[in-house]
Parts: sequence; structure tokens; C-alpha cells
Amino acid sequence: MNKGSLWPWIIAGALAIHVVASLVVVFVATSNPSYAVEEDYYQKALHWNDKRAQDRTNEELGWILNLTVRPAATPGEQPTLEVHLADAGGEPVDGAVVAVETFHNAHANDILRASLDAVGEGVYRTTLPMRHNGRWEMRFTVDRGQEHFTHAETRHLYVERGR
Repeated sequence: MNKGSLWPWIIAGALAIHVVASLVVVFVATSNPSYAVEEDYYQKALHWNDKRAQDRTNEELGWILNLTVRPAATPGEQPTLEVHLADAGGEPVDGAVVAVETFHNAHANDILRASLDAVGEGVYRTTLPMRHNGRWEMRFTVDRGQEHFTHAETRHLYVERGR
């Protein structure tokens, strides 16, 4: 072997180590279940003015959305999400279509979606397969006729008994 023939192998080896290390880092970063990217983040950014207009509409409507989550009564059942919806005067908002999308902050890539059933005056309910106690983000949309209301809330929830 010539005296200078070792350098190309050292350079090629260093480049190969760099490529393999980069691929390992990308794999570890993207295979983590808590890694998530906001859905349609680019479209949401483009429509920021629409979101601000909806915020003003929410204020004008003055609707109040109170939520409770009851843990499953027995193992194998799902926690129950219940929403009480009232207008600015405290009167129940009936006849609305209420939908939710929610996720645990440590598992933000696992988004749960459901429509809530009307069960009483201004009361809407559903069950969701929520499996982790902790911080949950909940995003609601409420439609009644031409009225459209949105509400987002982050709350620490206990959805599993005995933990």
C-alpha cells in the first residue's frame, strides 16, 4: 500500500459514519410516539385572519362551554366527556351539533375525534378511548343553524381510576 493511499479511506469512512449517524438520529426523532406536527399547520397559518374572525364571533355569541370528563366506571369501559353549553344569558343552547377533537399532550399524534349526542337541555355527551391521565387538549366546534362557535381548552384530566 502506498503512503498516501490511506487518506481517501479515512475520508470515506468519516463521511459514511456521518451519514449513518444522521440516519439514526432522524429515525429516533420521528419514531417517538410523542412527536407530532400540527395537522394542516400551513393552511392554518394562511387562514390566520379567519381564525381571528372566528374568535370575534365567539366573543359576540358569548356562549359558555363547560366540560367534565368522568373516568370509566369499570375496567374496559371508556371515559365519558360531557359538555354543558349555554348562551350569554345562561340559557341552554339546544339543537346544536357539537364535535370534539382531543389529544393527550404526551401523545399528540394520536388525535381522538367524536360527535357528541344531545342528552338534555344544553347537555351533550360522548365516550372516548382516553387512556392516559395528564394534560389533554380539547378543541370543540359547535354549529347551530348559521351560528358557528369554537372553543379550545387544555386541562389536566384523570381518565383512569386508581392512578
